[in-house]
Amino acid sequence: MKTPSQPRAIYYIVAIQIWEYFSFYGMRALLILYLTHQLGFDDSHAISLFSAYASLVYVTPILGGWLADRLLGNRTAVIAGALLMTLGHVVLGVESDSTWSLYAALAIIICGYGLFKSNISCLLGELYAPDDSRRDGGFSLLYAAGNVGSIAAPIACGLAAQWYGWHVGFALAGVGMFIGLLIFLSGRQHFRHTRGVDKPALRAVKFALPTWGWLLVMLCVAPVFFTLLLENDWAGYLLAVVCVFAAQMVARIMMRNPEHRRALWQIVLLMLTGTLFWVLAQQGGSSISLFIDHFVNRHLLDIEVPTALFQSVNAVAVMAAGVALAWLVRPEGSVRSALRVWLKFAFGLALMGGGFMLLALNARRGELHDQASMGMMVAGLALMGFAELFIDPVAMAQITRLNMPGVTGVLTGIYMLATGAVANWLAGVVAQRTTESQISETAIAAYGHFFSQMGEWTLGVVVAIVAVIIVRRMLSSTAVCLPETPQD
Repeated sequence: MKTPSQPRAIYYIVAIQIWEYFSFYGMRALLILYLTHQLGFDDSHAISLFSAYASLVYVTPILGGWLADRLLGNRTAVIAGALLMTLGHVVLGVESDSTWSLYAALAIIICGYGLFKSNISCLLGELYAPDDSRRDGGFSLLYAAGNVGSIAAPIACGLAAQWYGWHVGFALAGVGMFIGLLIFLSGRQHFRHTRGVDKPALRAVKFALPTWGWLLVMLCVAPVFFTLLLENDWAGYLLAVVCVFAAQMVARIMMRNPEHRRALWQIVLLMLTGTLFWVLAQQGGSSISLFIDHFVNRHLLDIEVPTALFQSVNAVAVMAAGVALAWLVRPEGSVRSALRVWLKFAFGLALMGGGFMLLALNARRGELHDQASMGMMVAGLALMGFAELFIDPVAMAQITRLNMPGVTGVLTGIYMLATGAVANWLAGVVAQRTTESQISETAIAAYGHFFSQMGEWTLGVVVAIVAVIIVRRMLSSTAVCLPETPQD
């Protein structure tokens, strides 16, 4: 049977998604290295700024989604987000070592990411009818496109930064985003049926100004606001306020749906466990990147491999692990769904813990031989990348199984807030344990101890999850085998 073809518009969405990932992950691969090498930040300051930036880009999509739903439409929001991200990368690409321009550039990218990130998926969803069988294939294509961009970006931007300078690497990320935007705009005729700007709502006057006027005010104020947050390290305060509101939303959902309370508690536990996982996974952009830069022997055939290139290992591992995806969609068999979900989570955490133990072993090797092994580093990062397949896809599938209209989207957003914004901020707090005033033998020992502790704690959580699963299975089997009580 012939597979129905995808809508033409999807190819323009895929193109801009590839280049958005290229720009974001290209800049992300360079950022902490730029802070330490070019601006002279110590490791502690660099990690704090990196984690604040990485957490804020997962907070702003909440507001970006709200603006798209009520005023702009998904397509206009995506275009505006891409323009802002291009501008932010251009500011980074200007030859300047001013910290103010750095904060301003990151703030602009944060605003652009907020308009782009959630709305590109919503725009893709507009291409299909609710019962269209092509929808799943379209989202799979979008996911694969992102991985292509995240593989290519650290390689291209890392080499450009090493050969021509940091600002060329950042500028290349911006050029990539602009190319993606031009391709997307060239296909505008294929998006005529999608929801556009709500012009009456934009013209409506509120508090002496039309809504479009307030949007312009917000466009000017938001970058300044995020610049101040980054400069003063206040991101944690904003995140705390957002998390309080998110917790209240979850509590209200539970109170209004008592019949689903057990399933909702499982979602909450998945969120907490997923946050733990991503606190560990996000070390790749901060503490692990600094460890590679300081201590790993990166020479291969008389060529020094740029540190930024190691950021591609994770995405390559995800792309190469298609076999795991096939396993994830197998029939459940005799194992109950809830237990199967936690077994997959436990396996993902076990892989992550194993990856950290491998990095700890590599750090010990570095203490003995002055430099850590590049091969062991790649193996550890690949193991961590493979682990991702057993966390987010499983959790998102479980959330979407809830038969609760009007709730699934909210819970998905809160899950992304927890595993994106909260996890990135906590990752910076955790990574501070690796910092030392000088790069020395003491520092590599600190990294080894840190990696070992992360691995041990993660494997401890795995043991706890498996123990609970075994106890529940035993109790369930005992309940089934109990004889019925005779009735009088």
